[in-house]
Amino acid sequence: MTLTYKIGKVLAKFLLAVIFRVQIAGTRKLPEGPVIVVSNHISNWDVLILGGVFDRQIHYMAKKELFKNPLLKKLMEALGAFPVDREGADITAIKTALSSVKAGQKLIIFPQGTRGAAEGETKKGAAMLAVKSRAPILPMYITEGKGFRCRATVVIGEAFTPDPKTKEYGALADDILRRIYALKEKV
Repeated sequence: MTLTYKIGKVLAKFLLAVIFRVQIAGTRKLPEGPVIVVSNHISNWDVLILGGVFDRQIHYMAKKELFKNPLLKKLMEALGAFPVDREGADITAIKTALSSVKAGQKLIIFPQGTRGAAEGETKKGAAMLAVKSRAPILPMYITEGKGFRCRATVVIGEAFTPDPKTKEYGALADDILRRIYALKEKV
């Protein structure tokens, strides 16, 4: 863990406690070792909120446009982000994600690919990465209330490992999204 990440983690925990008063449901379900964390994505704060759940450093994909500013690029890389081109099959991002998971890291992916997507819209990337890496998938749901001093809740679901022989990434992606939004009922 880099010094920048450690400082960011302390700052994030403070912000989460003071600004969002984040509550976490299901922390006993966090698996050890590599895992692909999948969640709904409704706010720029989601990565910060999910990052506050884990003690170890997390890694995550972020849209390539965020890496155009050299200062922001350095900060994001120090915080575990790597760029992804959301318009096509980004082989570099896929290889980075696979090697991250195979190295035992926790990787956050928003399977809908963008903030505020409709509940039924999903991309196949998280499903494909889970099958190829054989890492468990950990669904999480973040409540929508993120205004100042609004109580936000992160619900952690049950980790599951997809069949490594699966080639139906679309069906698995739909199952992942279904599991995320099923957690909404537990808030």
